[in-house]
Amino acid sequence: MQVIRNREPGGERVLALGTFDGVHLGHRKLLEVGREYASRRGILLRACSFDRHPLEILCPEKAPRLLSTLREKTLLMARYGADELQLIPFTRETADVEPEEFLRMLRQRVTLRAVTAGWNYTFGRGGKGNAQMLLEDGRTYGYEVLIVPPVKTAAGEIVSSTAIRARLQSGDVEGAESMLGHAYELSGRVEQGKQLGHLIGVPTANVQIDSSKQLPAFGVYPCLMNAGGEERLAAVNIGMQPTLPSGKVTVEAHVLDGNPELYGQHVRLRPGNRIRPEKKFGSVEELTEQIQRDTEAVRKWRRMA
Repeated sequence: MQVIRNREPGGERVLALGTFDGVHLGHRKLLEVGREYASRRGILLRACSFDRHPLEILCPEKAPRLLSTLREKTLLMARYGADELQLIPFTRETADVEPEEFLRMLRQRVTLRAVTAGWNYTFGRGGKGNAQMLLEDGRTYGYEVLIVPPVKTAAGEIVSSTAIRARLQSGDVEGAESMLGHAYELSGRVEQGKQLGHLIGVPTANVQIDSSKQLPAFGVYPCLMNAGGEERLAAVNIGMQPTLPSGKVTVEAHVLDGNPELYGQHVRLRPGNRIRPEKKFGSVEELTEQIQRDTEAVRKWRRMA
């Protein structure tokens, strides 16, 4: 899939509009609708998104962590049918563009045949643009507008990036995945840490996760680690390591079987639901005993998976 940042290929296009954070089930439905329309007419589907979450500019202190890094988003968008991903730079100037001007810019960039967007999509200065404005613009300028209604869980909850973050922030990884429709993963390179795990006989891999990525709630998680194409069972601690503090948030993976050399490797972690929250223990001995219990819980999780 082509990622467009500056130069824009012209021609007929169907545009899918959205933030696409996480590329969850609601986003997938939006892409499916656009893909079906584009395929029937033999034209390309271009997903249009901003290069960052708008709140990073508008209100940095409220900007959420992202469910998908740019690399993850690109791979998921390609998997679910987008031919192109256009990343529109979001700046203070972009934020001040009136919704009518935003639509005019979209029409100028391609020969617009259709637009697909979610029921709650907003755009332009102050978020004043909405689905109704899109429909009116389509009627005026001769392109079709396909508004996708909310996708809901079996319990009737609307699938959204906010709802998925809430599940992760409570340690409910599997609940988050049920809304994502695909695996929630953490990935990064294994780097040298303080090697505190070695001191207590529990070596861990210090995985450097993209700082923009939404982490689940602090605590211990059962996990499948993929390193070099080989899958291993691991117990992962996410948090501040209060018993043996490192002074920062870390993702430490303890491989249960064997002691593979992982330094310098890029690994992918797929966690299950949290086993327990992070806790400060009174002694290293207490911590070691708890790690043994965590290990058994991880093995049980694997047997039940």
